[in-house]
Amino acid sequence: DEPGDPFLRYAIALELNRGGAREQACKDLEALVREAPDHVPSYYQLASILVDLGRTSDAIEVCDAGSLQCIVSGDRKTRGELLALKETIEEVDP
Repeated sequence: DEPGDPFLRYAIALELNRGGAREQACKDLEALVREAPDHVPSYYQLASILVDLGRTSDAIEVCDAGSLQCIVSGDRKTRGELLALKETIEEVDP
């Protein structure tokens, strides 16, 4: 009923990823962060998928963008998670 609902789109992308359709999940989450940048959980999941796809520099950019969005929305918890993920990525792939 609500095809544009960010949470539904996010949930579908997560299911795609769990089902092995990682590339499609990545595309869907990339579209979601463009079209609904205030849906901060999407950034963490997108960055994680990008790492799995070997796109570490893109994952770091997503962590940075999500971190900034968290400042705007006041979501300190998710910001901390994104910064920790970025740090982990940088340690593994400097």
